[in-house]
Amino acid sequence: MRASPTIRVLLGLALAVAPVAILLAAERGQEDPFPHEEHEGLFPLCMGCHEGVPDGLIATSYPEPESCANCHDGVDEERVQWEGPTPSVTNVAFDHVEHVREMEADGEEALTCEACHSQPDAERMSVEGVELGSCWGCHEHEADDHVTDADCTQCHVPLTESGFSRSRIAAIEAPGAHEQDGFRGEVHGELSESDAGRCATCHTRDRCLDCHVNTGLDPIPSIPLAPPDMVLPATEAHYDVPDDHGSADYLEEHGTFSSAGECTTCHTRDDCASCHVEPGPSVLAEFPRRADVRAPGATLVRDAPLSHESPFFLRGHEALAGSDESLCQTCHTQETCTACHDGATGNEFHPDNFVTRHATEAYGQSAECANCHSTQVFCRACHIGQGFESSGRLGRGFHDAEPLWLIRHGQAARQTLESCASCHSQRDCVQCHSVTGAFQVNPHGPGFDAARARAKSPRTCFACHITVPGGG
Repeated sequence: MRASPTIRVLLGLALAVAPVAILLAAERGQEDPFPHEEHEGLFPLCMGCHEGVPDGLIATSYPEPESCANCHDGVDEERVQWEGPTPSVTNVAFDHVEHVREMEADGEEALTCEACHSQPDAERMSVEGVELGSCWGCHEHEADDHVTDADCTQCHVPLTESGFSRSRIAAIEAPGAHEQDGFRGEVHGELSESDAGRCATCHTRDRCLDCHVNTGLDPIPSIPLAPPDMVLPATEAHYDVPDDHGSADYLEEHGTFSSAGECTTCHTRDDCASCHVEPGPSVLAEFPRRADVRAPGATLVRDAPLSHESPFFLRGHEALAGSDESLCQTCHTQETCTACHDGATGNEFHPDNFVTRHATEAYGQSAECANCHSTQVFCRACHIGQGFESSGRLGRGFHDAEPLWLIRHGQAARQTLESCASCHSQRDCVQCHSVTGAFQVNPHGPGFDAARARAKSPRTCFACHITVPGGG
């Protein structure tokens, strides 16, 4: 007889686990099994004691222990202590009722008890436990290798229903596929998607949760969680590095193709924070934090990009930093720069004697002073200390070399207002350039289109105005 694809050979499932299962083999807890041969004359039929078996009724599948006292009363027969069989612990399952139903559907006659529970040509009542391999006397084992090729769900229940102890789970033989290169990478995911039931035979969902940060990936939700009383062996998360992560330009390019759906298989937001300073790329908002998941995630160590590996990088990094500040801001904060460029370490950003000629640089904006300096604090403090300060509307202060500076300062202010702000506050400007000031000079000059300027940058207007210019 060849096994039908629908047959589930529920051989020896524990009574406490599946109510329709009948104890057959594997790890019987009763050290002294019932002596069937000694009671041959009392029980002509197996159903005399096991009447519930054909119908799958557990309550009447074995006699009550108290029934032994009917004969073993201590007078005619010695008293005995028999408490019935201890349920088997096995992930192999069998259902008598289902087996009979399948045979009848195939037009075959149901097997007798002796067919499975006694050796051929053995004496009546020579009852033995059913060996697991005895099923293959009728059901052809189609797999070339039991562990590697077999359809696990045809004969086995999920591990969560087995009742296995911690040591029994640890002793489960791993299929050969688990040893192939890349198994923990893409291979096991592809296999689990094609047959999650096969994984559930030896694993619970807890094993997935130990490594996977994103626990919503298929087929993880379909694999059952271990019951509360099941003690699982200790496991350690493994994160194999994908091939593309080893490319020379991966660090520089990974942001262009990173996605939460793919990266969160192994990474938490904490992993990304190893390099990215807050707030980081917007995609990180979709990454779970390590404290919110069970898996540790791949622990990352900050590594400098290839551009930093040049022996002259420290001397030449200003060109890279000046070309695109956002490149540096991915990993560095302003404190990273000031740790070297604050003058205390002797590694100042500016060349020697820069202070004597910085006015030209600042005025021409060949360098962006505000990147490092607060012009309202840093610049003014020095200028005032050196006596370069204004005194009222007409006090020329820093502009001593320009006797008519007040008349022509408007052009300079429009071109480089930041330079003005190093000494002046808004209060100095509104003394003249305000409708409430002494002179009420319009700073915009003739032909200025207020509506157009407001439409282009309304925030600029509010640098001086407290209401919307021109109404509205």
